[in-house]
This record gives sequence, structure tokens and C-alpha cells, in this order.
Amino acid sequence: MAATSTETKTAAPAAKPAANGGEGLGLRLLRRWGTITIIVLVGIGFSVSSPWFFTVSNFNNILFSMIVSCLVSMGLTYVVIAGSFDLSIGLTVTTVSIVTAYLIPVVGPWVAIVGALLTAVVIGLLNGLLVTYGRLSGIVVTLGMMFVLGGVNIFLTNGYQIAVAYTEKPFLYIGQGTIGPVAVPVIILLCVFVLAHLLATKTKVGHYITAVGDNPMAAFYSGIKVYHWVILSFMLSSFMSGVGGVILTSISTSAQPSGNSNYLLEAFAAVFLGATIMGRGKPHVLGTLLGVFFLYMVSAGMSMLGFPFAMRQLFIGLVLILAVGANALLNREEIHLKFI
Repeated sequence: MAATSTETKTAAPAAKPAANGGEGLGLRLLRRWGTITIIVLVGIGFSVSSPWFFTVSNFNNILFSMIVSCLVSMGLTYVVIAGSFDLSIGLTVTTVSIVTAYLIPVVGPWVAIVGALLTAVVIGLLNGLLVTYGRLSGIVVTLGMMFVLGGVNIFLTNGYQIAVAYTEKPFLYIGQGTIGPVAVPVIILLCVFVLAHLLATKTKVGHYITAVGDNPMAAFYSGIKVYHWVILSFMLSSFMSGVGGVILTSISTSAQPSGNSNYLLEAFAAVFLGATIMGRGKPHVLGTLLGVFFLYMVSAGMSMLGFPFAMRQLFIGLVLILAVGANALLNREEIHLKFI
């Protein structure tokens, strides 16, 4: 009887992991495929509601409309991975667009593009230096930079748009040209995405930025130059916003002193929504791309069904809140110590 009692006590704990293992499998499936399943179901719902939704033309329109927002969002991903925030990305797009339009008549389109992208990199460098060596909050620094850029933009333009001459055909081809049925900006977006994804997943740049974001103190004691990688993440963010600004100028054949503030909300919504995709619980470039696509897919579907623009803005705000909540749920085993 004693032996039987001992076997019973030994066998009872063995049954518990089996039950937990079953729950773990279901939770893993939900984490990995839950968000993608929702995206697919929403797409199917819009396809049933509107015969024009699931068409090649609409798909091309969605891809084309999300180009600038996607570039801005992918750049922001690096900063969020590093554990900070960049609120100046929308105004960086505007500033780069203005610089591009200003420089084209003076130095030609290609030098203008280089000068505009260098401007974006300098903005990111200043943000990074103030956050690291200046020991300031990323939110405070980039909020201040947002106001600075807003003032600079108004000063440079006097509140008026700057037109790009229609004779600048090589430059306009960047935003308006096509290669076969595919728009050139879409091709640029895909190329930038591949490079950004490889940089984040296959190089020491991505690994070190991730390490800094996960545990900056551990990264420091491991010999990683924490400040350098945080600064680089801000520079990458501003650079990709700059690429978006150049493309936006080419698409619209002008630079507007305002009107790009929506990119900030969309970018944060896409980054945190993307963090829930594939169950990682951490921001990643592929998830951000899919997150932007989901936002613009829903926006296109709601537009076809006659929803007002205010409802679409409301939806993006709700997605941001729910995505952050889902991200916190995926990382609930971690101690919550970030309150910025």
C-alpha cells in the first residue's frame, strides 16, 4: 500500500504538465496565427460586402496609398525595438519633402534627393544625441523636434506649397512611373522592406538594437555600445521617413508645409499591431508591413462601404489601443517597469 501511495503521488504531478502542454499549444497557435486570422477574416468580410474590394485594381490602390506610411512605420520600428519613441517622424516627412522641392531647381533632382536624405539623417542624429548623451526622454526630445520642424517648415514655405516643375520627368518617375503593371514606388517600398528586414534580422545592427531594447544594462555590461545603437535607430527612423518624403514629393509634384501628421498615429498603430503578428510580442519589420497593410485595407473597405473618414480615424485609434493591450498580454510574464 505504501508503494501504491508513492506511485500515486509521483504520477499526479506528471499529469499536470500534460494539461498545461495542451493549453500551451492552443495559446501558441493563438499567438502565432490569431492576428493574421483576423486580417484574413476582415478581408473576406469586405470582399463579401463589396464586389469591388477583392480586385487587382483595389489591391494596387491599397499598396500605392500605403507607401509613405509604411516607410515611416518601418523606420519607427527600429526606435521602438531600441526601447524609445520618435514623435517627429511625420514632420520629418514634411521637412524632407520641402528640402527636396527647394533644392531640385538649384542642384538638380539627384543631388536634391541626397541633400534631403542627409537632412533626415541629421534630424535623427540630433534626436539620438539628445536622448542618449543629453539624457532626455525620447518622448520629450522628439515632441520638441516636432515643434521645431513645424516652425522651420512654415518659415521655409511661408505657409504655401512648393511646386515641382513638370519638366523634372526623371524625378517624377520615382513617384508616378510604372514598370509593367507595378508602380515604381511599390517596387521601391518592397526593396526597402527587404533591406530593412535583413538589417533587423541578419546583421549585428539588428541584433544589437534588439539587445539594447530588451535590456540596456545587460547589453552595456556585455560590451555593447548602447548609446551608439540607440542613436543609429533614430537615424534609421528619420532616414526612412526621409525616403517617404522624397517619394511623396514626386507623387504629389509639390511639397506641402503641413498635412502629414496622420503618419504618426498610423505608424504607432502599425508597429504595435505588427508586434502581435506571428506571436512575437516584439516589434519587427515584417509585422509592421502587415500592420500597415491591414490598416489601409480596412480604410479602403470602409470607404467602399460608405463609412465617413471620422470612423476610419476612430478605427485606427482603437487598433492602437487594442494592439498595445495584446502586446502587453503576449509579454505578461515580464515585469512591467517602463512608464514613459
